[in-house]
Parts: sequence; structure tokens; C-alpha cells
Amino acid sequence: MNSIKHTISMIDAFLMNKQLGTLVVDDGQAFLELAIGELITLNESYEIEVISDGKYYPITYNQAINTMSTDGWSLYAGLDCRIRKIA
Repeated sequence: MNSIKHTISMIDAFLMNKQLGTLVVDDGQAFLELAIGELITLNESYEIEVISDGKYYPITYNQAINTMSTDGWSLYAGLDCRIRKIA
């Protein structure tokens, strides 16, 4: 069932001209890791949405790199994410 949801997310991202991957936060920088292993370096010029419980939540670049859990880890790192370069 999970693979069906992932496939739908991939198609949805494609139709919206967005890229789907995993949000990586490391050393004060955010990246989108694609399924092929490629990293896209993010900055304020990207629209970022994280996927949690099957819903999309828009976050800013600053939220992506600065929001921490109570134990000091990046709150959004490791979540499925879709991005689009803002024109």
C-alpha cells in the first residue's frame, strides 16, 4: 500500500513540475536527495513542502534548517519532500 502512495506522490509532483525526494539537513544547509542519490542544494529560491501523514506542509528554507526537535535534531530532516524553484 505504501508503494501506491509513493507512486501517486511521484505522479502528483511531476504534474505540478516539482521534484520529489528526501529532505536532508546537514551543517546549516538543506538539500533534496533524489531517488537516484543526487543532491539538490536548496536555498530561499525554492518552494519547499514536506509530506507528513499523507499531507503536504509548506515550510520556508529557514524553517527547514533551523527547526529542531527537543533532542537537538533537525525536525524536518528525513521527511519526504517536494520542491519547486520559484520563478
